[in-house]
Amino acid sequence: MRSAVKRIFKTAYDVFPIFIRPMAFCAGACIFGVYFIYRHSNIALSVLLLFLIIVAVVCAVTRNRKFIVISVLFLAVCASAVNEFAVIGDLNKLDGEELEAKFVAVEDTSHYEKVNRVLVYCYDTPKIPVNTKFNLHYFFEKDIKCGDCFTARVKLIRLKDNEYKPYNYGNSVYMDCRMYEISDFGEPNKFFKSVGSIRAIVKNTISNNFSKDDSAVLTALNTGNKSLLNDNFYDKVLTCGVSHIMVVSGLHISIIIGAVFFLLEKFLYNRYLKAILSLGLIFMLCAVCGFTLSVLRAGIMFLFPAISPVFMRRNDPLNSLGSAVVLLLFISPMCILSVAFWLSVLSTAAVVWIAPYYFGVLIRVLRLRTAIGKVILANFIVSVSAMVFSAPVSLLVFGKVSLLAPISFVLLTVPVSIALVFNSLGIAFIAIFGNVAAKYIFLLPTEICAKYIRLIIGYLGTFKIAYVESNIFSYMVFILLIIGLIAGMCLSKFYVKLLKREFVSEVINRARNNRKCAENNAVAK
Repeated sequence: MRSAVKRIFKTAYDVFPIFIRPMAFCAGACIFGVYFIYRHSNIALSVLLLFLIIVAVVCAVTRNRKFIVISVLFLAVCASAVNEFAVIGDLNKLDGEELEAKFVAVEDTSHYEKVNRVLVYCYDTPKIPVNTKFNLHYFFEKDIKCGDCFTARVKLIRLKDNEYKPYNYGNSVYMDCRMYEISDFGEPNKFFKSVGSIRAIVKNTISNNFSKDDSAVLTALNTGNKSLLNDNFYDKVLTCGVSHIMVVSGLHISIIIGAVFFLLEKFLYNRYLKAILSLGLIFMLCAVCGFTLSVLRAGIMFLFPAISPVFMRRNDPLNSLGSAVVLLLFISPMCILSVAFWLSVLSTAAVVWIAPYYFGVLIRVLRLRTAIGKVILANFIVSVSAMVFSAPVSLLVFGKVSLLAPISFVLLTVPVSIALVFNSLGIAFIAIFGNVAAKYIFLLPTEICAKYIRLIIGYLGTFKIAYVESNIFSYMVFILLIIGLIAGMCLSKFYVKLLKREFVSEVINRARNNRKCAENNAVAK
């Protein structure tokens, strides 16, 4: 009886991710801790000190290295969250104050009907913490470019308690800033200036080589700028449930970096050089795409497969996702209020954890042998699992979930991947060698894919009734589906592992009995 119980516990330890993926467990604990601090910021420091004492005692008694590492990371994230609220409190005290501050722009100015807006970081200003992010608004004519450093007279305005406040907090913007005048322009920031130049090259190359409609689609795919998409087309994108495909996100970063990893594995054998090139590419892509949360999540996830060959370690996608979440929470704890963060994390968890298991099950059940059938099935399972896991957030924020998303994803994944890879190669080729050969080698396939993407979205987007409305029943259905998918996978793995352990134990017992019989026969003779 004791051995059977021990075998069950050992099997559970090998199956459930809370044990074999400690970073995934740590990510969940950090999300809970940051949310608790957000809701109860007045007692957060006292609770953190109490937890520190408890963890110190438990670590001293157990001396379990995994528990110690997880506890240290959890405490670091919670300490970062407490510090973030202290910064927010200091900024709120400046509400209504006018002062001169130094800023660096991290994007080009966006022009609206009456107001201009630019995202900036504040630096070298006594009253404002370094690298505080602001949405800078102004009403006079001035075109500020990415990388420009300037001194301006501004008025700090506390964020109003409305529906936009969590969105701003999730993007680490804690105050609005009204600019009255610019008093001085300094030397531009070289890093952000280079990023702005790369973005401009991408935008100009696309606009000069494609039609207006194709250019709008490709600009959204490559840079995340969806302002060129007309309202009618973007409504169809939302109806199809493929807004994460049409605006640059972690999916696009994954496609591009995955293609580069494939080429590096084929043609480069030095693991140190591969790691250096991979890290440089990841950082450059995240910078060009604006360091958005989904892009950062994908970039951090790809850090681990990039450096794991250097240390001769195997990469685990779910553990990498947990590590990315922990690092994001440490850098920007308020990202738990960002819709992009939740959609990215939940859909990625479904793709790297749930989808591979059910893909293997359906391959065996359906007995698929053709490569095309496997690709279609893989895309369908990935799309369905990502839609199910992200559905509760979509229902809460957007009020509906598109049922066309799995079909749209299957029809668009391959052409979007081809358009991204070929367009990226074409832009790089044009920037280095010129425009002659690139027009036919890279840009022609990209143009064909862009027209196909517009055709599919234009057709499927006409089915306006193909979505689930937000209500209690739809919430419960999707939550039960999530629980069922996870429980089904874990229990199935648990049962299979248990059978294997019982079979191994039986083989060992039989071998032991045979050996004893042979020894007894030898003694008898």
